[in-house]
Formats: sequence, C-alpha cells, structure tokens
Amino acid sequence: MLQATQVSMRYATKKLFENVNLTLDAHKRYGLIGANGAGKSTFLKILAGEIEPSSGEISVGSGLKVGVLGQDQYAFEEFSLKDAVLMGNKTLYDALKEKEKLYSQADLSDDKVNARLAELEMICVQEDPLYECEVVVEKILEDLGIPAQRHNDLMQSLPSSDKFKILLAQVLFPKPDICY
Repeated sequence: MLQATQVSMRYATKKLFENVNLTLDAHKRYGLIGANGAGKSTFLKILAGEIEPSSGEISVGSGLKVGVLGQDQYAFEEFSLKDAVLMGNKTLYDALKEKEKLYSQADLSDDKVNARLAELEMICVQEDPLYECEVVVEKILEDLGIPAQRHNDLMQSLPSSDKFKILLAQVLFPKPDICY
C-alpha cells in the first residue's frame, strides 16, 4: 500500500496542488489523468521520492519495493542492454561492476582487495541470493521481444521504440511491489 497524506506542492507563488490525500491499495491498478501542467509528473516524482513536497507525507507499506518507469530513453546510451536493465537494481549493478574491475585489475594477494571483494560478495548475495540476475535479465529482454544476440549491444543501437522496452525491463527486473 502507498499513502499520500495532505501532500501539497508550491513553486514560489504558484500552487500546483494542495492537500492531496490518496491511498493506493495492493493488487489494484490506478490511472492519473489531467491537463498538461496540472502536476501529474511532479506528483509521481513525489510518490517516487525523487522530490520533496512542499508539505505532507508519503508512506509506503513496510518492506515494499517501489519501481518507477524512467522517461529518459536516452539516459543509458553508452550501456549494453543487459547493463541498462541490471541498473534497475543499482546496488547490485555497482557491486557486480566493482567486483569485475577488482578481479581484472587488482592485486588479489592484497588483504584490502580481498576484504573489499568479500564486502561486495555480501552485497551481491543480499541483492541476488540465487545468483540468477543474468538469467532473469535475459528472460525479461526476450519476453519483451529483444533477441538474445542483441543483449550485449549498446542502447544507442536501438530504435527509440525499443529503448522504452529496456526502461520497462529496468523497472521489472527488481520485481517491485508498486510500479509507476
């Protein structure tokens, strides 16, 4: 469940919305409609925690993961499709990439390097206990119609319509309980 209580947003003298109260229940789908400039995107950014409201509070049910569909389809141009999807769990992505770098470049006889590798392994276990992230990413991409031979291609190689699919895959990858 997600709840907004007395949420208001003001910019200087302009009031975008005021005292919004909203409860979104589990297993239901909701739509947000309104005129351009009415504050829909701003409200969603507040729900996602990307920006703070002028007043009010947002609460998300205990232990629930929130996924937000990005709108910038060009934000990951220099990443492979698989890496762009994996970035849906930034903590896991960062740990995996740092591990790769350490294994390829670091002195593995150094105790500090090994201690850091152990820390990174703990992060990976917490975020991906079954070590299945690569298989899950590939399955999501294939289910969205992206063939396996394209998974290592850069995002910049995709047409705009397929870039949106990657953003969708990025949201689906961490298996969020709440998506918008």
